[in-house]
Amino acid sequence: MEFALLSILVLVVGASVVASKFTDDGGNPYPFTRKSSVFTQVESSFLNLLERAVGDQYKIVSRVKLIDVIDCKKGLSPKAKRAAIAKAKNKQLDYVLIDKEKMTIVAAVDLVNNANKDGHKAQRDWFVNGALEAAGIPHIRMKVKSGYRPSEVRDAIMFKLGKPATASIRPTRNRVTKPAVLSPSQAKAHSTALAEI
Repeated sequence: MEFALLSILVLVVGASVVASKFTDDGGNPYPFTRKSSVFTQVESSFLNLLERAVGDQYKIVSRVKLIDVIDCKKGLSPKAKRAAIAKAKNKQLDYVLIDKEKMTIVAAVDLVNNANKDGHKAQRDWFVNGALEAAGIPHIRMKVKSGYRPSEVRDAIMFKLGKPATASIRPTRNRVTKPAVLSPSQAKAHSTALAEI
């Protein structure tokens, strides 16, 4: 009888020790609160800029895991596949452009901040670059800075996608002009100043 009571006491103490590992000091197993915003101020501003620049043509998805846009090639050994997935698992892309009609992946866009403020990438992640290149997904790296115009961002993205970039020309009074198409050398110079390609 005493052995049974002692066994029950040990079980209760053991269960309470295990339960305390999953709770905070107040006994709440869900010690969470709502964040004030999903995005940082920089991410929010750039998302709005992207939507104005290419939102008419592409859906923009933010904070996408790299593993959600790439897959391992067929014929890999299970060990090689596990190793590749392990490397890609913790990588994240800031934005992904999706074709509105076909719902296919068009490009990945990452914000780059050389001062490494707000947690943005400062150095090129060669694994992410190589993985996206192998998968045939253009990787556009945009420097964090104020003063971008939607047309500049659109031109940089279109250049990287191999599509003609257009520059807006202000219409003169009583005359409507069409946007001028930049030559490939003008587009490259213009886009290289904006995007780290």
